[in-house]
Amino acid sequence: MNLSMGNKNVVLGLLVIVLFLTMSVHIERSASQHGFHAKAAAAVVDTKNTPDLLDDQVTDVRKGPAYRTGGIYFTNYYAASYVPVPNNYYFTAYNMRLNAWLFALLGIAVGFIVGVQRQASLALRQWASWLAVAAVILYPIRDVYFFWGRWMDQNFSGGWVSQVVYPMKFVGGATMGLALLFALIVFVQGAKNSREAA
Repeated sequence: MNLSMGNKNVVLGLLVIVLFLTMSVHIERSASQHGFHAKAAAAVVDTKNTPDLLDDQVTDVRKGPAYRTGGIYFTNYYAASYVPVPNNYYFTAYNMRLNAWLFALLGIAVGFIVGVQRQASLALRQWASWLAVAAVILYPIRDVYFFWGRWMDQNFSGGWVSQVVYPMKFVGGATMGLALLFALIVFVQGAKNSREAA
Protein backbone atom coordinates (compact mmCIF):
# COMPACT_ATOMS: atom_id res chain seq x y z
CA MET A 1 0.00 0.00 0.00
CA ASN A 2 1.39 3.39 -1.03
CA LEU A 3 -0.22 6.44 0.54
CA SER A 4 2.10 8.96 -1.10
CA MET A 5 -0.89 10.64 -2.77
CA GLY A 6 -3.13 10.69 0.30
CA ASN A 7 -0.65 10.99 3.14
CA LYS A 8 -1.27 14.74 3.46
CA ASN A 9 -4.98 14.02 4.02
CA VAL A 10 -4.24 11.46 6.72
CA VAL A 11 -1.71 13.70 8.48
CA LEU A 12 -3.98 16.78 8.30
CA GLY A 13 -6.98 14.79 9.54
CA LEU A 14 -5.07 13.49 12.54
CA LEU A 15 -3.73 16.97 13.32
CA VAL A 16 -7.25 18.43 13.23
CA ILE A 17 -8.55 15.69 15.55
CA VAL A 18 -5.74 16.37 18.04
CA LEU A 19 -6.16 20.16 17.75
CA PHE A 20 -9.88 20.10 18.54
CA LEU A 21 -9.33 17.51 21.26
CA THR A 22 -7.13 20.04 23.05
CA MET A 23 -10.02 22.54 22.91
CA SER A 24 -12.30 20.18 24.85
CA VAL A 25 -11.48 21.75 28.23
CA HIS A 26 -12.61 25.17 26.99
CA ILE A 27 -15.65 23.71 25.24
CA GLU A 28 -16.83 21.96 28.41
CA ARG A 29 -16.14 25.04 30.55
CA SER A 30 -18.34 27.16 28.27
CA ALA A 31 -21.35 25.22 29.62
CA SER A 32 -20.91 26.65 33.10
CA GLN A 33 -19.28 30.00 32.44
CA HIS A 34 -21.42 32.95 33.44
CA GLY A 35 -20.53 34.93 30.34
CA PHE A 36 -21.82 32.21 28.05
CA HIS A 37 -25.38 32.38 29.41
CA ALA A 38 -28.17 34.65 28.35
CA LYS A 39 -29.66 36.46 31.32
CA ALA A 40 -33.02 35.62 32.80
CA ALA A 41 -35.56 38.37 33.38
CA ALA A 42 -38.62 38.53 35.60
CA ALA A 43 -41.34 41.11 34.98
CA VAL A 44 -43.43 42.45 37.88
CA VAL A 45 -46.97 42.95 36.59
CA ASP A 46 -49.73 44.98 38.29
CA THR A 47 -53.01 43.31 37.28
CA LYS A 48 -55.15 46.12 38.81
CA ASN A 49 -57.26 43.34 40.41
CA THR A 50 -59.21 42.84 37.20
CA PRO A 51 -59.34 39.89 34.76
CA ASP A 52 -58.84 42.29 31.83
CA LEU A 53 -55.35 41.77 30.45
CA LEU A 54 -55.43 45.11 28.63
CA ASP A 55 -55.17 47.14 31.83
CA ASP A 56 -52.21 45.13 33.21
CA GLN A 57 -49.07 47.18 33.69
CA VAL A 58 -45.44 46.13 33.95
CA THR A 59 -44.08 47.96 36.98
CA ASP A 60 -40.59 46.50 37.21
CA VAL A 61 -38.20 44.22 35.34
CA ARG A 62 -35.58 42.44 37.36
CA LYS A 63 -32.63 40.90 35.61
CA GLY A 64 -30.12 38.40 36.83
CA PRO A 65 -28.26 35.28 35.84
CA ALA A 66 -30.09 32.00 35.87
CA TYR A 67 -28.63 29.14 37.86
CA ARG A 68 -28.51 25.55 36.76
CA THR A 69 -29.48 22.39 38.65
CA GLY A 70 -29.29 19.05 36.90
CA GLY A 71 -29.16 20.67 33.48
CA ILE A 72 -32.30 22.77 34.09
CA TYR A 73 -32.10 26.54 34.49
CA PHE A 74 -33.99 28.38 37.23
CA THR A 75 -34.37 31.95 38.38
CA ASN A 76 -34.26 33.01 42.00
CA TYR A 77 -37.58 34.83 41.94
CA TYR A 78 -39.83 32.03 43.17
CA ALA A 79 -39.60 28.30 43.77
CA ALA A 80 -39.17 26.02 40.77
CA SER A 81 -39.24 28.96 38.35
CA TYR A 82 -37.99 27.24 35.23
CA VAL A 83 -36.76 29.44 32.42
CA PRO A 84 -35.18 28.34 29.15
CA VAL A 85 -31.74 29.90 28.87
CA PRO A 86 -30.10 29.36 25.49
CA ASN A 87 -26.36 28.98 25.51
CA ASN A 88 -25.61 29.43 21.83
CA TYR A 89 -21.85 29.52 22.18
CA TYR A 90 -21.83 26.24 24.05
CA PHE A 91 -23.82 24.63 21.24
CA THR A 92 -21.54 26.31 18.69
CA ALA A 93 -18.53 24.84 20.48
CA TYR A 94 -19.96 21.32 20.41
CA ASN A 95 -20.87 21.67 16.73
CA MET A 96 -17.43 23.10 16.01
CA ARG A 97 -15.68 20.07 17.49
CA LEU A 98 -18.11 17.55 16.02
CA ASN A 99 -17.93 19.02 12.51
CA ALA A 100 -14.15 19.35 12.62
CA TRP A 101 -13.76 15.71 13.67
CA LEU A 102 -16.28 14.54 11.08
CA PHE A 103 -14.52 16.39 8.27
CA ALA A 104 -11.13 15.17 9.51
CA LEU A 105 -12.35 11.56 9.33
CA LEU A 106 -13.80 12.13 5.86
CA GLY A 107 -10.48 13.66 4.79
CA ILE A 108 -8.62 10.62 6.13
CA ALA A 109 -11.01 8.32 4.22
CA VAL A 110 -10.40 10.26 1.00
CA GLY A 111 -6.65 10.06 1.66
CA PHE A 112 -6.78 6.29 2.00
CA ILE A 113 -8.88 5.87 -1.14
CA VAL A 114 -6.69 8.05 -3.37
CA GLY A 115 -3.57 6.48 -1.86
CA VAL A 116 -4.61 2.88 -2.36
CA GLN A 117 -6.29 3.11 -5.77
CA ARG A 118 -3.14 3.80 -7.77
CA GLN A 119 -4.63 2.40 -10.98
CA ALA A 120 -7.29 5.13 -11.13
CA SER A 121 -6.90 8.45 -12.95
CA LEU A 122 -4.04 10.50 -11.48
CA ALA A 123 -5.88 13.79 -12.11
CA LEU A 124 -9.00 12.59 -10.26
CA ARG A 125 -6.89 11.37 -7.35
CA GLN A 126 -5.10 14.72 -7.09
CA TRP A 127 -8.37 16.68 -7.26
CA ALA A 128 -10.01 14.53 -4.59
CA SER A 129 -6.97 14.82 -2.32
CA TRP A 130 -6.60 18.61 -2.56
CA LEU A 131 -10.35 19.27 -2.32
CA ALA A 132 -10.44 17.22 0.90
CA VAL A 133 -7.53 19.23 2.29
CA ALA A 134 -9.33 22.49 1.50
CA ALA A 135 -12.60 21.25 3.06
CA VAL A 136 -10.96 20.11 6.32
CA ILE A 137 -9.39 23.57 6.69
CA LEU A 138 -12.32 25.74 5.54
CA TYR A 139 -15.34 24.10 7.17
CA PRO A 140 -14.65 24.66 10.91
CA ILE A 141 -13.20 28.19 10.57
CA ARG A 142 -16.50 30.03 11.16
CA ASP A 143 -17.29 28.17 14.39
CA VAL A 144 -13.71 28.53 15.61
CA TYR A 145 -13.83 32.29 14.98
CA PHE A 146 -17.09 32.81 16.87
CA PHE A 147 -16.23 30.46 19.74
CA TRP A 148 -12.81 31.95 20.51
CA GLY A 149 -14.04 35.48 19.91
CA ARG A 150 -16.78 34.94 22.48
CA TRP A 151 -14.34 33.22 24.83
CA MET A 152 -12.02 36.24 24.80
CA ASP A 153 -14.75 38.89 24.91
CA GLN A 154 -18.31 38.39 26.21
CA ASN A 155 -19.53 41.27 24.03
CA PHE A 156 -17.92 39.83 20.92
CA SER A 157 -19.59 40.54 17.59
CA GLY A 158 -18.50 38.92 14.36
CA GLY A 159 -18.23 42.25 12.55
CA TRP A 160 -17.18 42.44 8.93
CA VAL A 161 -15.27 39.13 9.27
CA SER A 162 -18.65 37.35 9.40
CA GLN A 163 -19.13 38.19 5.73
CA VAL A 164 -15.96 36.20 4.99
CA VAL A 165 -16.21 33.22 7.36
CA TYR A 166 -19.84 32.33 6.61
CA PRO A 167 -19.20 31.68 2.89
CA MET A 168 -16.06 29.74 3.85
CA LYS A 169 -18.23 27.20 5.69
CA PHE A 170 -20.49 26.75 2.67
CA VAL A 171 -17.51 26.45 0.34
CA GLY A 172 -15.92 23.91 2.69
CA GLY A 173 -19.06 21.77 2.72
CA ALA A 174 -19.40 21.86 -1.07
CA THR A 175 -15.70 21.11 -1.45
CA MET A 176 -15.93 18.01 0.75
CA GLY A 177 -18.95 16.85 -1.24
CA LEU A 178 -16.92 17.11 -4.46
CA ALA A 179 -13.94 15.40 -2.84
CA LEU A 180 -16.12 12.47 -1.75
CA LEU A 181 -17.69 12.23 -5.21
CA PHE A 182 -14.25 12.16 -6.85
CA ALA A 183 -13.05 9.63 -4.26
CA LEU A 184 -16.02 7.39 -5.10
CA ILE A 185 -15.20 7.62 -8.81
CA VAL A 186 -11.53 6.88 -8.03
CA PHE A 187 -12.53 3.85 -5.96
CA VAL A 188 -14.79 2.43 -8.66
CA GLN A 189 -12.28 3.20 -11.41
CA GLY A 190 -9.38 1.69 -9.48
CA ALA A 191 -11.33 -1.45 -8.60
CA LYS A 192 -12.40 -1.89 -12.23
CA ASN A 193 -8.86 -1.40 -13.59
CA SER A 194 -7.31 -3.79 -11.08
CA ARG A 195 -9.92 -6.44 -11.91
CA GLU A 196 -9.20 -6.06 -15.62
CA ALA A 197 -5.44 -6.25 -14.99
CA ALA A 198 -5.89 -9.47 -13.06
